Formats: sequence, C-alpha cells, structure tokens
Amino acid sequence: MTATRPARAGAVTAVVLCGAVLGPLNSTMIAVALPPMALDLGVDAAAMSWLVTAYLIAMAALQPVAGKLGDRLGPRPVLLTGYGLFFVASALAPLVHSLPLLIACRVVQAVAAALTTPTGFALLRQVAPPDRLGRAFGVIGAVLPLAAAVGPVLGGVLVEVGSWQAIFLVNLPVTAFALVLGWWVVPGAARAENPGGFDIVGAGWLCALLVGLTLTLDTAPGGAALVVAGVVLVVATWAFVRHQRRRPDAVLPPHLFARRSFIAAATGIGLANLVFYVTLLAVPQLLHDRGIDGAQAGLVLGALTLASSPLALLGGRLADRAGLRLPAVAGLTLLLLGLVPLLLDPTGLPLPLLVVALGVVGAGVGLSMPAFQLGALHGVDQRDTGMATGVFFTSRYLGSIVGTSLLAGPLALTSPAADTVLFAVLAGTAAIGVAVAATLPRPA
Repeated sequence: MTATRPARAGAVTAVVLCGAVLGPLNSTMIAVALPPMALDLGVDAAAMSWLVTAYLIAMAALQPVAGKLGDRLGPRPVLLTGYGLFFVASALAPLVHSLPLLIACRVVQAVAAALTTPTGFALLRQVAPPDRLGRAFGVIGAVLPLAAAVGPVLGGVLVEVGSWQAIFLVNLPVTAFALVLGWWVVPGAARAENPGGFDIVGAGWLCALLVGLTLTLDTAPGGAALVVAGVVLVVATWAFVRHQRRRPDAVLPPHLFARRSFIAAATGIGLANLVFYVTLLAVPQLLHDRGIDGAQAGLVLGALTLASSPLALLGGRLADRAGLRLPAVAGLTLLLLGLVPLLLDPTGLPLPLLVVALGVVGAGVGLSMPAFQLGALHGVDQRDTGMATGVFFTSRYLGSIVGTSLLAGPLALTSPAADTVLFAVLAGTAAIGVAVAATLPRPA
C-alpha cells in the first residue's frame, strides 16, 4: 500500500462517507412518504411496501458482485459510476407517476448504492494506515446507523414542507458533491491481469431467494399464498446452491466462508442489524399505542443513534489497540443488556428508562460494528477486499430483511403477549451474537 497524504486521505474518506450515507438513508427515508405516495398513485399500502423491499433485496444481492467489480476495475470507475447512477435515478423518480417505474428507480438506486459501498470500504483499506484502519471504519460505522435513523425524520420534514418527490431530490446535491470530489481525489488503478467472471446469474438467484424468504415471512399462515411463497423460496434456494457449487467465481465465494473470522463477522453483523432494525421499527409502534405523538417518539428513538455513532468511533479505536474480540463481545453484551428492560415491560416502560435502554442497545451496535468489519477482512488479500466487503454487507442487509419481515409477519405487535415474544426473540438473537463474537480472533 502506498502512503497517502492526510489531506488526500481525508478527502477520500469524505467521498466514501457520501455512499455510506446514501444507502441507509434511502432505505428508511421513504417510509414516511409511502402514504402520500400511495394516495397520489392510487395503489394500496401492501403494494407500496415493495418500494422498500425491492431496494433492500437488490442491495443485499448485488453487494458481492459490485465489490468484485471494484476489485477488478479499481475503485475510481466503479465509485463514479455508482454516484452517477444514483444521481440519474434520484432525478428521474420525481418525474414518474406509476408504481412499477418508481420501483425501477428504487432498484437503480440500490444498484448504485451497491457499487459505492463495498468499493468505498476497499478504497479506505488502500489509503488508511493499517494501525488506523479501525478508526476509519469507526467513522463509517458511526454514520451508517445515524443515516438510517435520521431517514424517517428527514423524510417527514421533506414531505411536510414539499411533497414525496422531495425525498428523491435531496439526494442530488450529495451525489453531485461526491462525483465532483471523487473525480479529483479518488486514485485510478490498473485492471487486474486475470479478472475472472462476474456471477450475475448467481446474484439473480440470490434475489429470487430473498424475495421468496420475504414473501414467506410476510404471508399470513394458511392459504395458497403461503404455499406459493414457500415454493418460490425452496426452488430459489435449491437453484442458488446448485449454481454456486458449479461456479469458480460464485457470488458468495466458498473460500471466504472457510475463514472463521469471516463467518463470525458476517453472522455477527447480520444478527446485530436484525436486532437494531426491528427495535428501530417496533418502538415507534409501541409508543403510538401508548398515545405518544410522533415528535416525542422521534426524540425517544434518537437515543439509539446518539449512543451508536460515538461508540462506533470508540469501537474502531479499541479494535486497533485491543484486537477484534473485545469490542465485538462487549458491544453484543451491551445490546443484550439493553433489551432486558424492553423484554420485562415492553408496553409500560417509563420513558426515561426506555431512553436509557435504547441508548444501551445503540451503544452495543456501534461498539461492535468496526470490529465486525475488520473481522470480515482479516487475512483477506488486498485485491479481494471489495468482494469480501460486499459479502459482509449482504449479511448486514439480510439481517434487516429478515427482521423487518418478521415484524410484519409472525412477530407482529398485535398484543402485549406478542410484544413480549418479540423482545424475547431479539434478546435470544443478541445472546447468540455474543457467542458468535467470542469466536473472532484474539489480538496477535
């Protein structure tokens, strides 16, 4: 790795941060805009939910392919193409007036975000000194949950002040800034001598698998719809696994999963993200049932990110100094402890105690995130950084997809007993996460 001047490294980090913001921001910002969009387009709420689901599925399935593309072509063309696509999709979305076209724009946004995210992390690994890489990942780790949590608030303001079209237009200055700055500061790189292929078919089967999983978890028990969803899931899973075994350039490379640190990192971030997103979506519903207005609920929910972001910075520094296992185990333990009050009294917890509990949950996720990211890259060759990061982020988004589908389906908040069951499942998930984090490498 060549030395990079601090000013240049800072500018590169700013370019990467833009991509880190755009992905999660656009996955949650649209939530508050769905009702006015449905009214304007004349479609029901169930159909509108695919604006969220299609985005998450495309992001999850395409991350490894996009990461490998960055490894083979270098970060510059992939990052600039990603930001360019995001700009175009965000500019076109306000002009269309049909749900299929809007879903298409959202999928293009997801493709663009998939191009920028793993390639951005690979670029950071190039420009950051090895002993400060955890801090660099900590900065990104601080931004990811913050952007996801700010999304609904920003979306609400934009819809209130303007219209649903504004949630797309707000992306334009961010992507334009990233394009201009990236053009000047992102270094070029020579093409790989033996680039290999790109498993587009595998990514397609992975998309089908995730669609089948989402439909299966979302569909009410009984009836033909669940049978159809189950058939889609089984067939897509069989086809995906069969295809992966035959491809040397599989979208989920088997050699990555032969590394204990990678398995621990990918599983840990998936479990942590599942808990984080379900909590992020469930708490507002619980507060609404208690008669608490949206503004106050937003302030309460802010504890998640107010704690998560600074602890991600601390987690990055701790990972650099003490190794990966300590911040990961400590973070997932905090996550588990923060869920205990919600498990004991999910519907009547006093607001001050709820704020503290959410702060502990957010702190745990933030503290562990840089360690998991570094764990995914532990022992991975520099030229495969983008691919490994892409698979890691697929696991992260898979946690979000499974969590939101469970909340909409079998773990829906339909009664006080169901509320308790939800947080019992989340606590169990966090406990498994602690055990997984304990398998990360010890410091050398």
